[in-house]
Amino acid sequence: MARIGRIVGLFSGITLAFSQASITFAKAVLSPSEIRQTAQPLTVQILGFSSGGSQTGSGVIIAKQGNTYAVLTNRHVICNLDFAGQCDRNLRLQIRTANGQRYPVANTHTFEQLKGIPDVAVVLFQSPQSYPVATFGDSTQLAKRDLIWINGYPGSPQQSPGTEPIAFHKGFFTSQVNDPHSEGYSLMFTTIAAPGMSGSPIFDASGRVIAIFGQSGDMGVLAGIPSNFVSDLLQKSSKLNQMTLTVDRSALTGTRPQLSTPQTAEDYFLRGVSQIDQPQSALADLTKAIELNPKLMMPYRTRATIRARMGDRQGAMRDFETVLKLNPDRSDALSARAQMRIQWNDLTGAIADYTEALQHAPQTPSLLFNRGMTHSRLGNYQASVDDFTAGIVLQPKDAVAYRERGRSYLGLQQLPSALKDLDRSIALDPSSAVAYDLRCFIQMGMDRYQAALNDCNRAIKINPTYAIAYADRAFAWLGLNNPQNAIQDAKTASRLDPKLSESYTVQAMAYERIGDLQNAIVAYEAVMNLLRENGQINSRAYQGISATIAQLRSKVKSQESR
Repeated sequence: MARIGRIVGLFSGITLAFSQASITFAKAVLSPSEIRQTAQPLTVQILGFSSGGSQTGSGVIIAKQGNTYAVLTNRHVICNLDFAGQCDRNLRLQIRTANGQRYPVANTHTFEQLKGIPDVAVVLFQSPQSYPVATFGDSTQLAKRDLIWINGYPGSPQQSPGTEPIAFHKGFFTSQVNDPHSEGYSLMFTTIAAPGMSGSPIFDASGRVIAIFGQSGDMGVLAGIPSNFVSDLLQKSSKLNQMTLTVDRSALTGTRPQLSTPQTAEDYFLRGVSQIDQPQSALADLTKAIELNPKLMMPYRTRATIRARMGDRQGAMRDFETVLKLNPDRSDALSARAQMRIQWNDLTGAIADYTEALQHAPQTPSLLFNRGMTHSRLGNYQASVDDFTAGIVLQPKDAVAYRERGRSYLGLQQLPSALKDLDRSIALDPSSAVAYDLRCFIQMGMDRYQAALNDCNRAIKINPTYAIAYADRAFAWLGLNNPQNAIQDAKTASRLDPKLSESYTVQAMAYERIGDLQNAIVAYEAVMNLLRENGQINSRAYQGISATIAQLRSKVKSQESR
């Protein structure tokens, strides 16, 4: 399933809650075949049917009580949204287990009340047959390059929904990151995944579930929601009772497998991605992966990205044409190509790709947000606002979306609307230095210099090395008629980022305010040099600053002649 769905969870009749049955003994490293034997019967396919068609996703059985089983999946797997942001209530959900049996979904549960709305859902089905239950591991124990395995049901345009074979792929843990959208995605992995695998369990080297997959990205990297995060969500839910979640936080023992001796296409792909900082070696491995399995989509996609970074645009586009043929989710491939075009500064081409992607998946917030960002970079601020507004309907608690729509309102000079959006963004994510700094800038546009100063102070407190926040605070100091503090902040900004023209502009204005015309000229000349380096020698800004310098030099000459 493409990452497009949303649902409001309802619970009636069957209720669950998850206590933890902990295991404390050390866990041995298993062979890939042993992990696969563990993973297969735990993993299910989730099928959705409506008058508009069908969709598929994956999930993992995590608990049982009598004949009732609980399946963990992504929130976006179990529902599509209509254009008003409401769940399609006509969607009928089924569970397909590894032995081919199908069961109707008895109930669903999501976490709409929480900040950001985590992309987590639990669905229930009933069966007299016995199915095993997953053990959760400790996602905090993951170290860089630890091998992992993903197990799920990729969609296929050549097969009817519910007939696809299960896929089991090796990968490795890449990094832990902050989740900007508060959906729970904080673990990055490199592996092979495809549309339909959203909700797939990710296993560690002992066969424990340490994450669920839900988002794909660039260079073979995908995002997962950690098992610890899911475990905490389930424990805190007041609507769930009587089922026990098995959790094993013990350390692994034994030697973990390595990537140094690739044999299969998958191995070469993983080794290629692991050495992205050596592009020629990475290209050789990815090309070998393609030779061994020309129907494997991810090596083409990753090779395209590397070729683009190396300046081989024709090679990159050829690879993406293959990606578009192999990827059943054309919207995902088009989105990836749009991101590649943005690296080339081909913003118009990126808009075209996002627009085509939205024709295939019109209810996808990320596509709307990305197109909105690209419109903003082109100065198409009204189109940007329209895209962010449509995306916010579908994803109403996204702090970044409100922040960026506010930036576009600023471009339209609709400052009250911009301020309202920044207030909402900060309420959703009070840890964003970018949001506080942008609100600082908006406040200055409304002549609210003390409020602007307060916001820039907050931005700098969150990120003491954020150069633009010092430059903006310098402008706020000027608005408060304190040029000396403005000069101090502007110098800090230029030290942190020597290429930041705003810091020299505000320095020049502050020096001019105190009558130090020589230093003002030096600062304005620095701005002109930066504009010249950026190819803006014919810009209105360049011409205006040149005229200002001429006027200041005339004043200096006049003062010296007295």
